[in-house]
Amino acid sequence: MAASAERSLTVFAWGNESRGDDAVGPVLARRICGLGNTGIEVIEDHQLHIEHLMDLDPDTPALFIDASIAIDEDFRLERIGAVDDGSLSTHAMSPTALLAFFEKTVGSAAPDAYLLHVKATRFELGEPPSDETVGRIDSAWRFLSGILELPPDRWRDRLAAASVDTVS
Repeated sequence: MAASAERSLTVFAWGNESRGDDAVGPVLARRICGLGNTGIEVIEDHQLHIEHLMDLDPDTPALFIDASIAIDEDFRLERIGAVDDGSLSTHAMSPTALLAFFEKTVGSAAPDAYLLHVKATRFELGEPPSDETVGRIDSAWRFLSGILELPPDRWRDRLAAASVDTVS
């Protein structure tokens, strides 16, 4: 878990493209990959797993991206921290539980971490994302790409400035 001299951001995007609005994570992951920026490591999966601990680096900020039913606005960026919320399992876990497991296992502070929620309402199997969520994805992308177009040494400060502190 040594810091990569080239990695400036680790992105965890999860969701299931065959379940309607749950496609938020994979759609934004592809857009980030399309930037071709080698300083961004993108990990896209159906859900967060305990094994993703190996993808974290204490010196590299982490950005988690997921569909959310927990927000009223189109999208929200939150600064998150390590919290043992009881979701630790080998099957699926929350970003805060992954950060807590990182601290417990590695014995050092978790990286600076942020959660980009995009509001979602429909998760029907076999359905595409709703038109409303596609619009929200586009809005979130304009926001996020505005940050990622900056030099990588400014990403950490811009993420911190744009986020709401919700978990300590």
